[in-house]
Amino acid sequence: MLIDVHTHITDKAFDKDRDNVVKRSQCKIIIENGLSISNNREVLALADKYDNVYASLGLYPGEIVMMDEKDIEKEIDWIKSQNFVAIGEIGLDKTYPEFEKQQKYFKKLVQLAISKKIPVLVHSRKAEKEVIEILEELNAKKVLMHCFSGKLKLAERIEKNGWYFSIPPVIVHSTHFQEMIKRVSITKLLTETDAPYLGPDKEQRNEPKNVIFVIRKIAEIKGMDEKEVENSIYMNYQHLFRK
Repeated sequence: MLIDVHTHITDKAFDKDRDNVVKRSQCKIIIENGLSISNNREVLALADKYDNVYASLGLYPGEIVMMDEKDIEKEIDWIKSQNFVAIGEIGLDKTYPEFEKQQKYFKKLVQLAISKKIPVLVHSRKAEKEVIEILEELNAKKVLMHCFSGKLKLAERIEKNGWYFSIPPVIVHSTHFQEMIKRVSITKLLTETDAPYLGPDKEQRNEPKNVIFVIRKIAEIKGMDEKEVENSIYMNYQHLFRK
């Protein structure tokens, strides 16, 4: 019952072996995240092709910065009419310019998710506090913080809000994620890969099958059986995505 709640196997890095990547993943659930206008359509096509792949549609903050506002509004209207399980990948990122524009459309996309009663899959690089404040302001309930790299005090605030974290395979050598696992309840954790990035081996392309490395590391840190961790992650997925 392995689950990858945040991946990008529509990325060109998988053009030569995408079918095999999905087949060997051993994942019951793969949630493919949209980044742009063209990528959202690729995500829907991938979800339509595989029974275990589900679509999350969104606009990455770096894309928001480059887009004309009319095109953003048109894409949001298009997203509203599609069949998908979450809004993502969306968020804020201070490594990109036009932070006010990012905030404006992050709010709009979060509001869309709230109206549909589905989760938001959130990117928050160097803007963790601002992301949290907006989500709190909008009273968002179904929130998944993807690859959260902020301060552990902010992680505590996220957990108190009842939101979730998805942990990537880079945890095998990331002291930040290892410390997060020590502090965050197993009931608020999910597994992701962010493939083709953030793999257990820095020299190798990441892919959904590598969520097993996250399961193993969580089990090791929390002193749990791997199957127990796997079952807990699945229950967390059910609670966030199915209720």
